[in-house]
Amino acid sequence: MNEIDDIETSLVSFIRQLEDTHSRFSELRKCSFFDPIPNQYLESISRLTRICTFAPGDKLTREGDATDTFYVVMLGSTTVYCNGKRVGKITSGECIGEGAFFNKASRTATVVADDQVVAAELDRITIEILRSDARLKDYMDKALLIALFRKLQGANQRIQELLD
Repeated sequence: MNEIDDIETSLVSFIRQLEDTHSRFSELRKCSFFDPIPNQYLESISRLTRICTFAPGDKLTREGDATDTFYVVMLGSTTVYCNGKRVGKITSGECIGEGAFFNKASRTATVVADDQVVAAELDRITIEILRSDARLKDYMDKALLIALFRKLQGANQRIQELLD
């Protein structure tokens, strides 16, 4: 077996493992996005998430599309494009599509898988279910605000680099 076959076998094993809700919970707990969320609430989230895989070059989102899904990258990395220009990266533990929680505006960026990506997906209906629990809504809002703050810090740093 060569190295590529070994990687493919490991990936398939990882994805199969995520079919079990306890294993899915354990992997979601490793994602920095979920740090502010207590275990009891993350268990609810893990039962409601769907696991998606993307091959290199696949688009997770397209600029201008509806914001009907939210992703947390569990494995892999992506590149973010706005108006056709590379503007950032999103890696394991980070989220894509925060707008799905706040409004029904269109996507502001296209996100493309750099390599094999495994992501937890929450669709619009699941988001509404999560937001119906006031405590869970508060924890999710905190997680989203922290994620947005980190992205803003990254954008500010990039602007400063361009100015220097």
